[in-house]
Amino acid sequence: MKIRRIILLVALMIGIVAAGCAYKAEYRLPPHIKKIAIPIFGNDTYEYGAENSLTDAVIESFLTDGRLKIVSLRDADAVLQGTISGYGKDILSYDDYDVAEEYRVYIEANIALKDLTTGEILWEEKEMRETSTYWDTDTALQPKETEAEGKARAIDNLAKDIVNRVIRGFPTAKWKRGIIPVEEEK
Repeated sequence: MKIRRIILLVALMIGIVAAGCAYKAEYRLPPHIKKIAIPIFGNDTYEYGAENSLTDAVIESFLTDGRLKIVSLRDADAVLQGTISGYGKDILSYDDYDVAEEYRVYIEANIALKDLTTGEILWEEKEMRETSTYWDTDTALQPKETEAEGKARAIDNLAKDIVNRVIRGFPTAKWKRGIIPVEEEK
């Protein structure tokens, strides 16, 4: 009975220590930011209309999320600016006759979030990228799609990623996408 209590106490202590040492994000949206302006994104590619599609998708994602109010620039606490920097498609697979059948569409954008109260750039990321795949032939498992359908999904994926970064956290200068920060030696 005494050994059981000791094991339970040790397990409880390990749980408390593990919870206390869990990684905590070093970034959060400042509490005074409640309203955001989203001007039409720029477009440095030849993909006509992609800037309107991405801007609309980002606004729709913010409206769906509901935590920040979309307002004009003069009424905003922060502004989200972006420029589409890349768009393209790659062939992923060929059929038995060497005809392309599966493609990956990608879209890249440079994004910046600026606090209009302090003038500080809160978050900036170059070449933020999202992809989507589509099949250009009918197969038993995949219906035939167009590049426009693949592009629309890639844009929607990028818009959701942008909103998640703004709402849930954006990187500090020490943080790189996908890498947990390492404590600097003193």
